[in-house]
Amino acid sequence: RCRDCFFNRVCCRMCIISQHSCMPFHRIEKWDGHHFKRTSLRNAGFALHLGHDGCPCPHSLPEKSRLTVIVDSTGFHYHDVHYCFCPGSPREDFVQLLQARLFPGTLGTPRTAFTFNVLKDIHVHGLTSKKSVYDYHDALRRLTDPVFPGQVPDRLDELTLILRVWRFKTTVRRSGQAHNIDDLLPLRKQHSLGVRCPACPEVGFNVEKKTIDEAPESDWFVLSFFIHMPEVDAFISHKYTLFLSCDGNYRLQRMRKRDDPDDVALNSGHAFFVEDDEFKNHLKNVATETTEDSTCARVVSVQCACHGFYFPSGTVDLEKGEAYARTDYALKGPLMEARFLRWVMLSYDIWCQFHIKFLHRIGVHFPDLLETARRVRGAVPKMHVKGHKADCQIRFSFNYLQYSGETCGEGIESSWSVNNESAGSTKQQNHGHRHDSLDDFFSFWNWQKLQGLAAHLGKKFEDCVKRLKKFEEDFATISVKRAAHIPLWEALNSEPEKVGNEWQSVYIAKFKNSRPPTQLKVYDQLIQDAKSKTLQTDCNNNPEHINFINDGLRLEEEQFIHHVRSLAAADTTTPAQLVNARFALLRSIQQWQVVRKSILLDLADDLNKTTTPHPEDLPLFLPSHWDSSKRPSAIRPLVHIELQLREGQCHDALDKLRLAIQTFNANLKFKKEYVHGQSANTRAQAFLRTLSNDKDSAFDTYTRARQALLCLGFAANDQSLQPLLKTQ
Repeated sequence: RCRDCFFNRVCCRMCIISQHSCMPFHRIEKWDGHHFKRTSLRNAGFALHLGHDGCPCPHSLPEKSRLTVIVDSTGFHYHDVHYCFCPGSPREDFVQLLQARLFPGTLGTPRTAFTFNVLKDIHVHGLTSKKSVYDYHDALRRLTDPVFPGQVPDRLDELTLILRVWRFKTTVRRSGQAHNIDDLLPLRKQHSLGVRCPACPEVGFNVEKKTIDEAPESDWFVLSFFIHMPEVDAFISHKYTLFLSCDGNYRLQRMRKRDDPDDVALNSGHAFFVEDDEFKNHLKNVATETTEDSTCARVVSVQCACHGFYFPSGTVDLEKGEAYARTDYALKGPLMEARFLRWVMLSYDIWCQFHIKFLHRIGVHFPDLLETARRVRGAVPKMHVKGHKADCQIRFSFNYLQYSGETCGEGIESSWSVNNESAGSTKQQNHGHRHDSLDDFFSFWNWQKLQGLAAHLGKKFEDCVKRLKKFEEDFATISVKRAAHIPLWEALNSEPEKVGNEWQSVYIAKFKNSRPPTQLKVYDQLIQDAKSKTLQTDCNNNPEHINFINDGLRLEEEQFIHHVRSLAAADTTTPAQLVNARFALLRSIQQWQVVRKSILLDLADDLNKTTTPHPEDLPLFLPSHWDSSKRPSAIRPLVHIELQLREGQCHDALDKLRLAIQTFNANLKFKKEYVHGQSANTRAQAFLRTLSNDKDSAFDTYTRARQALLCLGFAANDQSLQPLLKTQ
């Protein structure tokens, strides 16, 4: 009986052979009088004849057969293969095997062959689950003999080599190169094998050069305007902008190992990796780059930022960080194909530094691309830019760049999360083999994107239309309410400007002194006003009052945020450490209370009655301690001093919070990319907890200071200091 046939009927030897003349890779069992025992079609007398639809060749001799190991998705099989010797039949054995959909293990005298089905199966499994050839080969051996898999022939080396050829020939066939597609697309790079983005502008494919040339430079319309008036479609210049995204990946590593100098990439620079010899020559011409062999190669790739397709000839190996010379070369291919476009936008997480000498480097090493490079505008991806300093956020954020639509630039990160899984099977491969494998993974990623592109863009458009009505209503409402401001707004320059040493933008709030009032600036101004007798207040113009309130805010900060509460919450704190810290805090408070007594003499007795075992819980009785209806008259003259200092404290807290968030996000990204191993991850996680506590501390300071402002009469609806939620 056959274990692979559906009905699994018991039949005689001749019938089982007849039934499997076209199914030679099924597993059969034979009844030995006690149970069904594993056997094979070969043991039952089956022979595999080539060239005559399974029938014996009239010119073939039995002694001319060759015992061959044939690997199928059902396992390993032994068969006596009889070749055809008829006149006109192929003389080469490997050609007859290929005609029978069997891929020979060698071109000479094949004794191993792989069915097309198993090669397809391995290919699909590798692309979807990132399974290595080693694991698949091991699974086939165990499927063949679950008890003694070691007795099954080892064909891993042959399978690895044949699969490389199979993937290459499959890529050539699917890319259209086998059908002279270059004749139809002469403006593309010749012999290109990669799956491309069909939605990005490409002259000669989905847009004519005349249309690009006639599109206006900056003639943009409100979305509703051009949706309802399709005749102005030619003026939508963002349609003809090529959005590129560049990023380095440090997980797709190739480990340090002895390389085979004869192992070259079959794709040879025609897919996603660049041509190797030209790339090495480029590095030799760059003085700041090393030309030594890589000890641990990573990659930097270029994608289209709108749809997430890897760009052909846009991937290179990295060494020692994201070297500009290597990234320049990764951009060479995309810029070459963008030479007929007028607008190019590049998203890169280090664009703020990369762009400084970008045109100089292109002019020196790729002078033919200099004119195209001049048309490149750059930005930092929307999530990454949050970790950059304020100047970068003003100059290079997609949120503030015209003609960038709703591009975020972070799409390439999602592709890394999927393709990083392939590192397990590629990190030990030779140089050329690894390039072919990653080309295959990138091409499959593009193919998946292509399959879902129509539905994705359709959904995006539906969402856009739904939001359009609300946008129109909001725009109309603002236009009516702010009609007087519109001419002024239209006259403003939306481009960032450098004023002195500081970058400014119309999208960033401006204060009288260019920066928000910090607590230190407020304090200095109060002292200066007090000394010049210009401070309008009911109390004496004495800097002592200002120092008193300022010191009180400092003590409050120490009570709530700093050393003592941290020690009390830590598990490793000894009792002696906690006692010493509390004693130091109590001594500072007592010294401050002496000053308070001299200033608020009438309230001294009432304020000193309050006691607590822990100094961090001791109330300081600043003016904000009471609301306006219950505040003692003796302390009211100090209200305006605390109010101004509290306002500066709020802005300081917001600055600290922004910095803490940026620092946390930057270190979190560093941990994900570079930190490996349990010990290193434990230390990194502990450091991240410290950074998270910094965020919480700044949040608590702002919340407490704003609440004090409200008690002092600060407007609750003030737009500069709004309520801050924990989720923000």
